[in-house]
Parts: sequence; C-alpha cells; structure tokens
Amino acid sequence: MTKPIAFLFPAFPNLHQTFVLWEVLALRERGVDIQIYSIKQPSTGTQQPEAEALRADVRYLPSNFSWALIRANLRVFARSPLRYLSVYPRLVRSWWEDRNAGQEWKTRKTSTGAPDRERTLREHLEGRFNRSPFMYLLKSMWLVPGAAWVAEDLRERGIDHIHAHWASYSTTVAMVVHWLLDIPFSFSAHAYDIYLVPRLLGSKVREADFSVTCARVNKNFLEALGGAGAEGRVTVNYHGVSLDRFKPIERKTEADEMPTIVTCGRLEPYKGHHVLLRACASLSRPVRCVLIGEGPQRGRLEDLARELGIAERVEFTGPLPQSELVAIYGRANLFVLASVVLEQSGKRDVIPNVLAEAMAMELPVVATDISGIAELIHDGESGRLVASNDPEALASVIEELLESPEECERLARGGAARVRDIFDRDKNIEDLTRMFHELD
Repeated sequence: MTKPIAFLFPAFPNLHQTFVLWEVLALRERGVDIQIYSIKQPSTGTQQPEAEALRADVRYLPSNFSWALIRANLRVFARSPLRYLSVYPRLVRSWWEDRNAGQEWKTRKTSTGAPDRERTLREHLEGRFNRSPFMYLLKSMWLVPGAAWVAEDLRERGIDHIHAHWASYSTTVAMVVHWLLDIPFSFSAHAYDIYLVPRLLGSKVREADFSVTCARVNKNFLEALGGAGAEGRVTVNYHGVSLDRFKPIERKTEADEMPTIVTCGRLEPYKGHHVLLRACASLSRPVRCVLIGEGPQRGRLEDLARELGIAERVEFTGPLPQSELVAIYGRANLFVLASVVLEQSGKRDVIPNVLAEAMAMELPVVATDISGIAELIHDGESGRLVASNDPEALASVIEELLESPEECERLARGGAARVRDIFDRDKNIEDLTRMFHELD
C-alpha cells in the first residue's frame, strides 16, 4: 500500500467521465491509497453503481463563505502570511507568461470547425464566458481559498502528494496547494481542459512532478506549452477499457430488419450528433439511430430530427449505466461518432473512450479524423475515419458498410485487436500504478 495520495476532481463522480471512476477503483485495487477530493458536487443524479459506493469517501470543498473554509485560510495565513499573499501575484504572473499559449494551434483550428449556428444562444454565451482568459484568471483566483482549505486538510491528514484530474481548475488548485505547502503535485490532462483556455498550462507542466495525458497529440501540445526543458515531462497513458465488461458477443440480425446505428456521448455540439442525424437522413435506406447521453443540445437535436423527417427512427435514451450500454451495443450494426472541433473555442474530443468500448465488443466504428482519434482507429484496418463536419462523406461511408457485412466483420475484428493492443485497461493501469508507487 502506498502512502495516501489526494486525487482532486472538478466534480466527482461524473456519469460522463466514467474512465476516471474506473481508474480510481483499479488503482485502489493495486494498493494505491487514494483519498478523493472534489471541487463541486456532481451535477447529475444518475451515476454508475460503483460511483455511488464511493460518494461517502469524497471530501467536497466547502463554500468560500463557509466558516470551515475561512478558519482554514486563517490558519494557513497565520503560519506564513507572505507565502499565502504571494499566491495571487504568482497566479497573475503565470497567467501572463502564458498569454500566447496555443497561438499556433488557434490559427489552424478553424479548418475543421463546426459552425457556431449549431449552438444555442445560451451555449454561445457560456462559451464566451468559459473561454475568456480574464474570466479564467478570476475563477482561478476565486479558487485560492478552496486550495488553502485543501492544503490545511492535507497537512492535518499527513498527505504529501496531490494529483489532479483535468488540467484546468482542479490542477490550478493542486498547484496552489504545492505553493502553500511545498508538497509535490501531478496531474492528468484530457481534452477540453487543455485546449479551451491554455493559460497557466506552461507553469503546470514545468512545476508538476509529472503529468499524464491520454493521447500523443496532447503530449506534444503540453510539452510545447512548457517550453525549454519540458520535453519528456508528459507521459501518454491511454485510459483503456475493461475487456471483461466490453467483450465480443454474437450478433443476430434479420435480413429485413432495419439497421441500427448507435452513438454515445454528452449532447453537446462538439460531439457532432447534428452531423450524424443529417447523414442518417440522407441515406438511401432507413436506419434506426440511438443517441445515448444527455446534455444542453437535447431539444435542438430533437427538433432537427423532426425537421429532417426521421424523428420516428431516432431514440434519445438519456444517460445510461455501462451495463445497459453493453446491451444496446450488442444489438447495433454500427457505432458512429461524428466529433467536430468548435470554431471559436476549439473544444473537441481527443480519444473518446466510447469508441474503444464499441471496438472491444467487435462493433464496427466510424469516427472523424480529428485530434487523437487516429491513434486508436487506423482507417480501413480497425474502423473508418472521415472528415469532420461533412454529413455527405459520413453518409457515404455508413452506406458502404451497411451494404457490406463482410467488411464490417473485418473492421470489427481489427478494431477489437487494436483495443487489446493499446487500450486494455489492465495493461495501462499497471503503468499508472508504477508511477504512483514510485512516489514512496
């Protein structure tokens, strides 16, 4: 058993981020003593059964106006007033040093961008708020009192390492804890947390003991932000899927049965569900389309399905536990994820776990060629890749596969082999376990 390590999340548990749940459970099984902290309460009531069992273990940061937080801040300040007060100018300095972070990426990201018209007014406003560098700084500074509470709690409990999941606000808290206590920190970076507002990332990469990310494309981006000396400071560790839970099953479909296309992911513009619906509407044969997940685009997507005349063949299931996903995947013909990059914010998928889960079940997959998806899917070998935001191209590939069961079977076998090769959760978690055991 390792010495206790604090794992900090933006919100835990989160139904749409089940990969971190399985990581926590798997690391604990391997002797990593994880103490869970969360900045916020989860926003959804539905959770995986395993997540509910962990709720009692989570230590949630108190409100900035609570006496518990005020008392903790007074203690931290009393021990070292200059160190406490220096956090704010240090944050501003790091934020300013990274003012040009991601400029090269910003100049090229719009070539695959999704049109802003796919978003609601509320999403436009939220997007502007979330990608504003100034708001990012203000929100980061607002988290300093919470970081002081975490620092005091770790000191009292004798915990001397903090690992943050997601490179944005939770890692900011971890870095501030490091400044206040001189304890090491590390972090895991995933997707939107890297690209939405890259400010402070250079400092985080340089100051962390180590950082982990789920794709080579992320590693390259983070090390570029870190600048001189950052090469080799970021480790790629694919999330992986449970090959015990997601495994091939026999599929039986009638010749005259309507084909089923399934997709899974939060109902947001960057997932490209609007592209999938347009592609399904343009197919020469009717298909059933199952959208698993929930999100702010639900009403807009339902309206789009009606406009396209396919509403009676589109099913919105809402959020589902993984046990029910397996049953739906087992009845599907294709899994399609039409991810796009949003023009203004750059929000995108990197390597969505749902693709690997479908592939592990020998369900043929079609996805877009953005970010790190090509690290998982080799076009024509383990699935098919198409250009993003192109319903016609997507429809053409879907049509080809529905007309060729033999090709689907070949790609399905190749996809499952690819997952076994690089996305086996047990193999990847062993690498992560070694990293945490080496902290002792």
